[in-house]
Amino acid sequence: MELTLERCEVECLHPQHVGPLIGRVISSGDAEEVVTTFDLLADPTRARILHALSLADELCVCDLAWLLGLSQSGLSHQLRLLRERRAVERRRAGRIVYYRLRDCHIRRLVRDALRHAREPRPRAREAV
Repeated sequence: MELTLERCEVECLHPQHVGPLIGRVISSGDAEEVVTTFDLLADPTRARILHALSLADELCVCDLAWLLGLSQSGLSHQLRLLRERRAVERRRAGRIVYYRLRDCHIRRLVRDALRHAREPRPRAREAV
């Protein structure tokens, strides 16, 4: 059943709040894409890779593996996943492969996620 303003006025508890949102809420397909993007940060190794790449224009696989303390094969597996999900792209220069973040959206996402993670957590209310 399609959500319409008329239906909202009949079935909704607060139509004045919901009405302006009709047609603006993310679609299921777009939500799946958002989940895929956030899923990239759901793994600590991938989060560290993305953060390292956010600090530089690009890094070669060897330097990135050394910086993060990862094996090249383990790093390559994660980079392949990140590339398939459009978070990073690569450039080959002879035998050396360089990786960089695909766009400023990923850089901002990593920066904002880290800023959020570093915010002080609210203290639990003390029992009365």
